[in-house]
Amino acid sequence: MTRAARIAAAAIAAASLLLAAACASKKPPRPAARPAPPPALAPNWTEEGVASWYGGGDGFDGKPTASGEIFDASKLTAAHRELPLGSIVDVTSLDSNRTVRVRINDRGPFAHGRIIDLSQAAAREIAMLGPGTARVRLVLVAEGIVIEPTSSNGLWAVQVGSFAERPRADRHAARVRTAGYTVYFESFKGLTRVKVGPLDSRADAEAALAALEQAGFEGIVVAANK
Repeated sequence: MTRAARIAAAAIAAASLLLAAACASKKPPRPAARPAPPPALAPNWTEEGVASWYGGGDGFDGKPTASGEIFDASKLTAAHRELPLGSIVDVTSLDSNRTVRVRINDRGPFAHGRIIDLSQAAAREIAMLGPGTARVRLVLVAEGIVIEPTSSNGLWAVQVGSFAERPRADRHAARVRTAGYTVYFESFKGLTRVKVGPLDSRADAEAALAALEQAGFEGIVVAANK
């Protein structure tokens, strides 16, 4: 190899080392400010279980739902613990074989073993008013907008009930306390929310929810607001 060739080769090697050092000194990319949204529900999403209904003299009429909309028992709406608010769902009674289409605008039910709370009008459509409950099949028609809950103070909780009548909230809270959980109340525009917490992280709240479900309670993870 000639002297000129050796010099050129040395220059190339030096440049390669400098490039490698520069790459090694780069900081790793910063994580996204917010986690990626949860994946969309499958178009053929279904669920089967027990439905109940609310509204019509139980104190919920005129109170705000989880979506902020005022509850009206004469409209075809429903409460579900997990479906995005605004989702459209066909609810078919496996007892009467009748179907009603509802919009999810609230959270619940909090009674163990139930999957959806229908408005009084929706329950009437599938002949469920008298019995009070029915075995149903839910079929997703259109998914609402997924809104991830946030906490302004970093604290989280598990909401295990929302009641229009304070005595019912007291009784439910007593049952949850008996199971060994710390419970507090949150007043919200005429409703009394029963919450377990506050907890230091959302992961702690998710773990508490799993334990509560094992103990026979239902709930949703929310900001503590305390």
